[in-house]
Amino acid sequence: MKKYLLYAVLCVAGISPAHAEPGIWHFTYRGFVDAATGVFHPDMVLKGEFVGEDRNADGVIALNELSYFESDGDRFLPQVANPGGSGCGGYYLTCNVYNFSYALTGQLDYTVGTHGADEFYNRWWFSETVIGSHFTYGAGDIFHGGNWSVRYNWSDKTSFNMVAFGVPEPTAALMLPAGLALMYLARARRRTLSA
Repeated sequence: MKKYLLYAVLCVAGISPAHAEPGIWHFTYRGFVDAATGVFHPDMVLKGEFVGEDRNADGVIALNELSYFESDGDRFLPQVANPGGSGCGGYYLTCNVYNFSYALTGQLDYTVGTHGADEFYNRWWFSETVIGSHFTYGAGDIFHGGNWSVRYNWSDKTSFNMVAFGVPEPTAALMLPAGLALMYLARARRRTLSA
């Protein structure tokens, strides 16, 4: 009987090193305040998506656990070298992720920024997003003397929506091995009772 109990304990313990499979999350923030005018724009949207895996099982997807990350149309991870093209990884745009964390309970936090210029530094552009604070973008042109930038701030009316795809429930991952261990125990018990 001790042999069967030991086997069951080992089966249940075998589930602890298992980790979650990568998941995909799409997020949308809606409704921001124009910093220049103070006017709330309910239809202003900031959206993105990321693919990650909670490898250390701490309930948080951290920056080093991401395999893909996009914010407001810029793909920050992975950055593909594309010298002649536009976008992150291109010769004319540098993209940085300063911090990222997503608690599986629903709290998203990140800071990203982009900056770029043409080959002669006559025209330039930038963007910055700080979740919970603001997002801003702008550009300038030395020849035409024009600079512009816009900034939108979070408000208490800003809504947040997160949709997950292919993210396994932690309890589902535990149910199969635990169920198999219990079935094995029941079978072993029936054999000892019938003997």
